Amino acid sequence: MSLGVKPSAQTASLNSTDQNMEGKACRDDRALLLREQRMTEIVMQIASDGLHVVDAQGMLVTMSDSFCSSLGYTREELSGRHIGDWDAKWSGAQLEERIGQWLQAGDTTFETQYRHKNGQVFDVEVHVRGFSIASESLLFCSARDISVRKQSESLIRLQAGALNNSVNGIAISDATVTDFPLVYVNPAFERITGYSSVDAIGRNCRFLQRDDRDQPELVAIRVALKSGLPVKATLRNYRKDGQMFWNRFQIAPVNDKDGHLTHFVAIINDVTERKLSDDYIRLVSQVFLHADESIYITDPQGQIIETNPAFTRTTGYGREEVLGRNPGFLQSGRHDPVFFANLWATVLNQGHWSGEIWNRRKNGEIYPDKLTISVVRNDDGTTLNFVCISSDITVLKAQQNELEMIALHDILTGLPNRALLNDRLAMALADARRFNKKMALCFIDLDGFKPVNDQFGHDKGDQVLVGVAQRMSATLRATDTVARLGGDEFVIVLSEVANDQELTATLQRIMKAIALPHTFGDQVATVSASMGVTVFPDDEVDAETLLRHADQAMYRAKEKGRNCFHFFDVVDERNAHLRTEGRTRVELALDHQEFELFYQPKVNLRTGQILGVEALIRWNHPERGVLLPRDFLPMVENSEIETRISEWVIATAFAQRAEWAQQGLELGISVNLPARHLHAPGFDDFIHQMILLYPTRCAPNLELEVLESVALWDIPQVTRAMEACRRYGVTFAIDDFGTGYASLDYLRRLPVSVIKIDQSFVRDMLTNREDLSIVEVVINLADIFNKEAIAEGVETEEQGKVLVHLGCVQAQGFFIANPMHADQVSDWISHYTPPESWVYASQLRLTSKDIDVRAIE
Repeated sequence: MSLGVKPSAQTASLNSTDQNMEGKACRDDRALLLREQRMTEIVMQIASDGLHVVDAQGMLVTMSDSFCSSLGYTREELSGRHIGDWDAKWSGAQLEERIGQWLQAGDTTFETQYRHKNGQVFDVEVHVRGFSIASESLLFCSARDISVRKQSESLIRLQAGALNNSVNGIAISDATVTDFPLVYVNPAFERITGYSSVDAIGRNCRFLQRDDRDQPELVAIRVALKSGLPVKATLRNYRKDGQMFWNRFQIAPVNDKDGHLTHFVAIINDVTERKLSDDYIRLVSQVFLHADESIYITDPQGQIIETNPAFTRTTGYGREEVLGRNPGFLQSGRHDPVFFANLWATVLNQGHWSGEIWNRRKNGEIYPDKLTISVVRNDDGTTLNFVCISSDITVLKAQQNELEMIALHDILTGLPNRALLNDRLAMALADARRFNKKMALCFIDLDGFKPVNDQFGHDKGDQVLVGVAQRMSATLRATDTVARLGGDEFVIVLSEVANDQELTATLQRIMKAIALPHTFGDQVATVSASMGVTVFPDDEVDAETLLRHADQAMYRAKEKGRNCFHFFDVVDERNAHLRTEGRTRVELALDHQEFELFYQPKVNLRTGQILGVEALIRWNHPERGVLLPRDFLPMVENSEIETRISEWVIATAFAQRAEWAQQGLELGISVNLPARHLHAPGFDDFIHQMILLYPTRCAPNLELEVLESVALWDIPQVTRAMEACRRYGVTFAIDDFGTGYASLDYLRRLPVSVIKIDQSFVRDMLTNREDLSIVEVVINLADIFNKEAIAEGVETEEQGKVLVHLGCVQAQGFFIANPMHADQVSDWISHYTPPESWVYASQLRLTSKDIDVRAIE
């Protein structure tokens, strides 16, 4: 629109000036925009975090170089991609929901997982801020890879778990504070000292010493701590309840990355029992060494094996002069043979003798001697040594190892005895727990050792034991232990087992070493071994129980035929125990006549005719009431008790059939037959004996039901057993047909008269087309092979109607009748009438395709 006024020259000049200014402003804005854009590009290029911008739909708008490299893509590959292409944690729907939340929240920080181009998933921390440009909602995202932090956190948790579960006490103190206060103690520290972490933290470890501050080790400890050096020591400490314990500990300094001391870590062990034991041994050794009484020790044959210095001082004989000699050379001649006979009779009968005796020194001098003789025996009462004390007691420190050998080793083989075994086993278990290792315990009993003793004599038997001990020791590592418990029993502790293959190889080497022949001139003796093995921590019990389990496994090896090893199985052992208890209780129920037969009628669905009954066992349990077969028969499966129960069922069925016959009620009885009974030798003889006990007409009315799977075990044997029984008029039925894998050839060959359709198919045939087809196929197969088909598990009128339509007119089930007592059968028969729908259904034969399953339902 124009006002018709011509612009003046001044006005034109002003307009030109305005235009120039506007142009300059635009140029300045563009320069500023370019500068900011360039700065943004530089930030995107050099930023260490993965910077990227996505729109409200999650599509990538722009990104930094570090974002591209963190995902392994080039900028071109990522351009235009959706956030779901790299986010590995959330699905599309979840991402849409979260993008909306992030846009509304403003600033948000969360953890998620991204997926690298190579498929690797890694943890990230993402900071998101929503903003808008030209009315477009955008999200600025900064992603930081926190995988290393996550790993560090996991490692910290792992280390904390190790500290909390360590069997050693651990205490950490602050070395930057003058008094070194405790900042952490683990549960083992609390158990050992009795002080809780609340009691201990903030205090110096001196509180464990109480007033016992004069121990010489404390000076060295203080010097080491002030110097920031590691130190080991054993101190008397005191628990919270005041009880003293020996603390063997080591303290290690901890420095920061700059080498500055920050903490001390102390690892403590309660070694009270070991310290007391060591002190006791030292005490006995000192007493033995400095005693004024002379001591000499003999072997079971009375030959001197050791003397003490006091013996030399008293008798004048040096040690070397008497080793291997009988102490009789000390006799003075003042005592007659009767005296010594009574002396040794007392020693052997009472275990010791004490009295005065005249002895003779080396120089011929006769002197009175106060003598005590004691017997040293092992656990089974075998004499190991005689210890004689006269006037002095001497402990030969130089022979301390030999004395310990007497106490801790088997005299014959030199192997550790039970006492040392217990110590070694305890140490192996402690190491296995501390270092999370496996160890194995093997209990060995020699097979055929008694015949060797009987044939070659006990001396040769001892040689065999020594040889076996040496061979087993040669196959083991220095860290393993082989011990003799006595007789021909040995135990091996394998201190570390890498894997099952290594353990099996080691056991096989041991078995082969034991089985090597032993030669005595031209005579050869051989033994083998039955070995029981248990592995810790698979069998996580204490040492005593572990030894018992290995012993039990050894007997399993003997049951398997000897000359083999058997592994103890915790689950199998528990289940075996439960099965044994269950079998015992079931056998007791059989002896106490707690079982009873119930009878379920089988009928002709079309006519209502009663075809017979199936005998079903029940247990009238005195505490649990009436139990069904599934509650107790599995406990006796494949056992002799199962066969006894089967015999009882058949005998009871025969008796009941005879009783009904006397009442004028002619009913056939079918009985379920277990596999073990059918395959048992003489099964047909048992049936024959039952027939001889009852009227002849009972035999044709007995039907034995065999599971399809049982019938297929051994077709020739099953066929022979069935044919033998059929000669007596007994018939057979295949029970639960359709659940196994019987071929048509087997069905043709087996001498069975009846096929029972498994109730699982009957139950679901009205709702499951496949089950309906299976029922029809079984009915047709029975018809083809000229056998009767009986349906089990008829629970509704409609099921019976469908069966009649399909051509099956024989059935049983809860809709027809529940299992009942024998005295109820006659009354039930007199009142039973089939539904009219079953009678009418017989007028129309249908196939499964004609039957609408959904319409029935």
